[in-house]
Formats: sequence, structure tokens, C-alpha cells
Amino acid sequence: MPNTPRRILIVGGGTSGSVLAARLSEHPDLHITVLEAGPDDHVYGDGVLDPTRAPEAWLGAQSVALTPMFNGDQVIPMLQGRMMGGTSAVNGLATLRGLPQDYDSWAASGLEGWAWDDVVSTFIAAETDMDFRSSPLHGNDGPLTVRRWRRDEMGRAQLAFLDGMLEKGAKTVTDINDPSQLPGLGVFPVTIDAAARRVTTSRAYLTPKVRARENLSIRPNAEVATLLIDGTRVTGVSLASGETIEADEVVVTAGALWTPNMLMRSGIGPADHLSEHGIEVHADLPVGETLSDHIGPGIRYRHDGPRGGTAGPAQSLLIGASDGTDVDYHAFPIAPPLSDGPTEFMMAVFLLRSSGQGKVRLADTDDNWPTVIAPPLPDNATARLQHAFNRIAEWEESDAANALGCAQIEPIDLRAPEAIATALERNTLSYGHMVGTCPMGPVLDADCRVRGITGLRVADASVMPTIPRGNTYLGCVMVAERIARKMIASLPNHTAKELA
Repeated sequence: MPNTPRRILIVGGGTSGSVLAARLSEHPDLHITVLEAGPDDHVYGDGVLDPTRAPEAWLGAQSVALTPMFNGDQVIPMLQGRMMGGTSAVNGLATLRGLPQDYDSWAASGLEGWAWDDVVSTFIAAETDMDFRSSPLHGNDGPLTVRRWRRDEMGRAQLAFLDGMLEKGAKTVTDINDPSQLPGLGVFPVTIDAAARRVTTSRAYLTPKVRARENLSIRPNAEVATLLIDGTRVTGVSLASGETIEADEVVVTAGALWTPNMLMRSGIGPADHLSEHGIEVHADLPVGETLSDHIGPGIRYRHDGPRGGTAGPAQSLLIGASDGTDVDYHAFPIAPPLSDGPTEFMMAVFLLRSSGQGKVRLADTDDNWPTVIAPPLPDNATARLQHAFNRIAEWEESDAANALGCAQIEPIDLRAPEAIATALERNTLSYGHMVGTCPMGPVLDADCRVRGITGLRVADASVMPTIPRGNTYLGCVMVAERIARKMIASLPNHTAKELA
């Protein structure tokens, strides 16, 4: 008599959820249902697929405002894609992994299996790198196609930044995913296809062949209201429509803002906070307590003439180290959409460490949106930002910047003592790298199972105990790949394969 397939519900078909669904449905003893609050990826138009129009995708993305911000009343949007593919459909396409020390610190805290030597092979297996192909740090047969922007594709401000920083003595880095080459100046690797169109995790992993699997069901426009919990066991979910769906296991992949929000609405979180909202407590855990993000100022510029180029918003990049060796910030121009007139762009500086003291809280309204309290600037942020500002001031004086007619719109002397405070007051930005709101350690075990609750895991940016010093997109892919393999390896009579 055949075995009854184990029913797995994946809540969220975004960056991590699409990867998880594809990998789990490879196993015939599992039946996978993906519940995505937004539409399927057939709705992708040029606003998503054309990298030059990524800022349009940002404006259409699900977003949550951070408040308060640094002793002021400024609020900033947080990118959260609400469709199949999730934030991989609206981000800057950048695929940086972070540094080995970032992951080694996870393992050092007691999370076995998450050190750099454990995860680097997963990063490699996920990509087909069209520049480096098969090499010690890159793969040649993974689902995600990756390459670096060419000079002829780059916008004029991006080229001016690249050439101006080289003019001022910056070290060239040919592969900014090679930690041994950092710090330095390079070009973002991005997930695009041969026609320079965006590749999301939904399109890369949930191919027509994968979607045809009989044990995989994808349900778009299916918003989950709460988890169904019997004592300490999750038995399924309740949709906003009122429908209930039973499952043997639920994996939440709704992102670092929505995942903790959902867990808390379901009675998993800080007991005192849940009690304030009249929610029965099933597990008293520090959910939403340790939000991290890469935060920093943006400086508005303009330059003469059109934007130029055909590449996306993230192109040339300075990976800086304020002490000379230890990487701790990114600085780069964010390219605007294509335009015919004088072109505005934003020079962004993002600090790559966070104290992790931001919070996600339940709102006092009935719309189920989370309230997000910004993480503060890290320790010694002023000195680190000043190092970046000094480099940008040098770039302003370069022949490349002057030839393009680059000028600040609201001029600040970047070397002045008040420059940092002024820039933050005008434009404080999120890199969109929110992590750590359901971290391994205090909330999850090393297999991302929720402590004290049976039948529930988390497998997205929420699980990261500290923030990597890189763009977190690939980190979410890596987490989903590894959790899928852990789940399959835990099945009865399964011969575990080495995690790739």
C-alpha cells in the first residue's frame, strides 16, 4: 500500500518560498502547497523584467514604513515584494554573499552546519555564473543565472563613479564575491538572463517542468491570516478568506517583516506583547525583537544629459573598510529610471553591520500590517560614515565626475563635521536587507524549527542570527536550499545526501 504523502504548506512564494517549493517537490513522498498573498509571476511586465525600470517595481512593491528614525519624524519604505518571486522581483538584482566571518560567527554561537565552509557550496550550487563559470567560488549549472554588468550597459553616473574612484586610487576588484580581493571597487553581479532580463527565484526554480509536478500546488492570491495551533502543534493555516487548510508541517517564508507578524498573530512571540493584544500565547519567544538591516544616508545628485545605459539600479560599487582592512560599508550611485533630461541620482552609503535592536510589532489596527521600529545606527557609525564620505568627496573632485557635470542638489561639504547628521536627516535609507526577526538560536533551532512548537519552521531572512556583510538576496536562497535538504533528509527511510 503506498505511503500517504506528507503535506507541507509553504506560506509565502517569494525569494525563499519559491526555492523551497522547487526543492521539496523533488521528493515524491511530499505534497507541497505554496500559499502566496500576491499574484503569480505571469503578471510580470517590463516594470519587473527590465532592470532599468526597477525603481518602478519598488514603487509597486509591498512596503512597510519604519518609524521612528533617529530622533526625527522621517519614515522610509522597506521593500517587500508581494507576488511569486517576492522581493527577488523588485530588488536591485545584486547577488553578494557576505564574508566567511559572518557565517563562521553563526556556527561559533552554537549553530552547527552554518559555518562558511558549510554554506559556500550551497551558494555555488545555486548559480550559473556566466562570467566565471565553474571555479572554486562559482557554479556552472545552478538555477540562477548570474553575470556582471558590462561597461557598455552601465549608466553614465555609474561609469563616472567607477572611473572617478579608479582615478583617485581605488583598488579594482574583479570578483566582489571573492573575499580575498576585498575591500575595493567593482561591479555588482546580478541575476539576469542572456537578454539582460531579470531572473527571479520563481522563474528560475519554478519552471514549467517543475510546476507540472503532481505533488506541487501553487495558490496565488491566498493570504494567510493565522497559523492553526492545537496546544503546541501547528496543524495548518487559516486564510484571510476564512478557508482552513490542514498540513503535517508548515514552513513560513513571508520575509523578515511579515513572518514575525504572522507568528505573533498566531500566538508565538513575546508573551507580554501578545497579551496586550489579547492573543493566546502558545510559545513565549523573542519573535520580532532583533531586526537588523543595512542602514545609511543618501546624497542627492544630478548630472547633465540623459541617464544612459541599459543596466539596473545597482552597477558600480565601492566596498569600503573604514579601518583599511575590515569590510564595513557599501557606497554606490543608485541609478534612476531612464530619462531624457537632466538626471537625478542618489549616492548611497550603507553600513554593513547592525546592532540588531530594531523591532517588528503587532499594529493596533485591524489591517494586520506590522509596525516596524528602525534599528539604530551601529556603534562608531559616525567614524565609519565619515570614511565613506571622504571617499565620495574625493570622487566629486575627479575628472570623471566633473566631465559629466555631477553636482549635489542640496550641497553638503562631505568633509564637514555636520555632514553626516545633515545627510541622515534629509535621506536615511534602508538597503532592503531586513533580517533576524525569528533568529536561529533564541527562536529557532539549527534546523529552523520553532522552539516549543511542533510542525513549524521558518526559512527566510528572518532566521539569520546576525546580518551578513553583503546583499541578503542570495542568503535567502542559501537558507531555503539548505532547509529543503534538511527536511528531506529527516524523512523516514531516507538516505541523507550531503548538503550541496
